Amino acid sequence: MLSKTRAIVLGSVKIKDNTLVLHLYTEEYGRCSYLLFGAQSKRGGKKTAFIQPLSLVEIEAEHRVNRDLQKIKEMKMDTPINDILFNPYKNAIAFFLSEVLYNVLKMSEKDEALFLFVHNSIRYLDAIKNGISNFHIAFLVKLSFFLGLWPDIDRLTHYPYFDLKQASFVQTKPFHSSYIETGRSPILQYITRINYRNMHLFRFSRNERNELIEKMIEYYRLHTQSIGDLKSLAVLKEVFD
Repeated sequence: MLSKTRAIVLGSVKIKDNTLVLHLYTEEYGRCSYLLFGAQSKRGGKKTAFIQPLSLVEIEAEHRVNRDLQKIKEMKMDTPINDILFNPYKNAIAFFLSEVLYNVLKMSEKDEALFLFVHNSIRYLDAIKNGISNFHIAFLVKLSFFLGLWPDIDRLTHYPYFDLKQASFVQTKPFHSSYIETGRSPILQYITRINYRNMHLFRFSRNERNELIEKMIEYYRLHTQSIGDLKSLAVLKEVFD
């Protein structure tokens, strides 16, 4: 049965000259993989223009239970994201976030709230002029809430260590290396307050931003067990050097 749904492009893999496997996060079916035929043919050449990471598309496809690869019949642009494609800073962020989402949204089921959050965030990234360097930080903080990973911050001002494994502040230094010493890293006190509206007000140094991103990825890795090495992270650090 054919059905239509909005979708977000997480990645693509070329398997034949004119055939791609698209990894999409859809509004109706969650994370799915699709076969796209004729992607680079003269007739279907336009499709390559909107299968970049975090492209917002609408697809019509066959959906069959227990099929690993669904088949796309038609695909068109849902919402253009012009500035992300041509702005090197936004483009680096898009590749990084698409790689994170590709890892954490492992064949997940339909989640309308999560889909709308990601969809609206991409549109916001395309439109904003200020605070670009902190967008991916604000995104990861908010994403943790939708994934059920929001940390326990009740003891923020009382305990000197944040245990990444326990996702909470603790009074004594953990016996493992996955923690943040709040006195040494005061940015932790501010990161729980960052959002899209105020992110342009946060002034992180290069070292602070890099440390923060690395700890956030470590946190996600500990609690999702699905994030490996992120190839886009090195590019992101270089762009915002």
